[in-house]
Amino acid sequence: MDATWDAYARLSADAAPGPQLLARPAPLPLPEAIPPREWLLGTRLIRRFVSLLIAPGGVGKSALALASATSLATGRNLLDEHVHHSVPAWFMNLEDPADELHRRLAALMRLHAIADSELHGRLFLHHGRDRRLHLAESTAFGIIGFPDQDAVLAQARANGIGLIVVDPFVKSHAIDENSNVQMDAAATAWSEIAEQAGAAVMLVHHTRKSGPGGPETGAEAARGAKSLTDAARSASVLSPMSAAEAEQLGVPALERWRHSRLDDAKANLAPLAAARWFRMATVALGNATPSYPHGDQVAAIEPWRPISPWAAHTPAELNRVLDLLAAGPGLGFLYAPNRRGRVQSRWAGDVLMQRLGVNEAQAALMVETWLKTGLLVLKNYRDNDQRRWRTGVAVDDRRRPTTAEPNQETNR
Repeated sequence: MDATWDAYARLSADAAPGPQLLARPAPLPLPEAIPPREWLLGTRLIRRFVSLLIAPGGVGKSALALASATSLATGRNLLDEHVHHSVPAWFMNLEDPADELHRRLAALMRLHAIADSELHGRLFLHHGRDRRLHLAESTAFGIIGFPDQDAVLAQARANGIGLIVVDPFVKSHAIDENSNVQMDAAATAWSEIAEQAGAAVMLVHHTRKSGPGGPETGAEAARGAKSLTDAARSASVLSPMSAAEAEQLGVPALERWRHSRLDDAKANLAPLAAARWFRMATVALGNATPSYPHGDQVAAIEPWRPISPWAAHTPAELNRVLDLLAAGPGLGFLYAPNRRGRVQSRWAGDVLMQRLGVNEAQAALMVETWLKTGLLVLKNYRDNDQRRWRTGVAVDDRRRPTTAEPNQETNR
């Protein structure tokens, strides 16, 4: 394969543009001769490309970005994302002082039991209060300059950096965030660093203000000019858990703030991944002093998998509930698939709430899931009291559970 890739490299070199602009014939290499994309972490971070992590304030985007860098530096799967290659990582925090970043790193290391030796010479830190970063700035007559581009590239090359994290992106430039032309120039500068250093670049970016429908989860959630998200080859949005999600997933209201959901908003180089959940744990650093006898309690991020409504119940318990649904509420009626209209007192979810102890949101999820999987089916029947036809649920006995979980991912 190496010889084949060498041949591909020669073809690519022949096709590379020189000082003169020429229309060159495509080299047309064999598909198996083309080297695969150099993914580093899951399908979010890839060498020679810029990725965006978009989130509102206070959700944990800095914690996720630091954990991503640490995951690649150690080669450990800290975030339930596959580490394709372990590489040195450079985390450029442009807002906080050094000691605050050290607290966050210490909490992350303690939470995930990371030894100092795993990060020595592998994780590099930059503190924005010690030295500001000026990658792009507007100069005279609207010309964009790039004062720190060469310096960043030189340091990345000198230390073999495979990932550069910029947190937050807005602190790395002094140009108009709402200008498509200027944002494209800044994104291009970071893309050039990624290409020339052979590194992945993650820009941590803020969301725009939420509308009446709540926070967006697509690339359009990013604040400022659209050219930034257009230039990135992947973008992810980190959102806080909503009250409805917390109820459905059985998370106490007082614990909801700890949880966030990561959605793929843009994935030009890979299929969109399913949403994933994270939780902010509180870690005691053990750094008490006489003046501060409790020391610091610092947040650190970890993967979190929702417990489905089915998890606490055996197949036998679920089948007993299905027996009740199949029998109906009596007098020839069937249980209704939802609470609408006059059938609220005959909703199938009430049976689940009474017999399984789930809440209303979880019961609705279970009924919806069983309808999707075909375990419950809709059936028309005659309501003789109202002299009309109604729709209720019946049980397909062929699909009764032999395991507690339904045969599809619906507990997200």
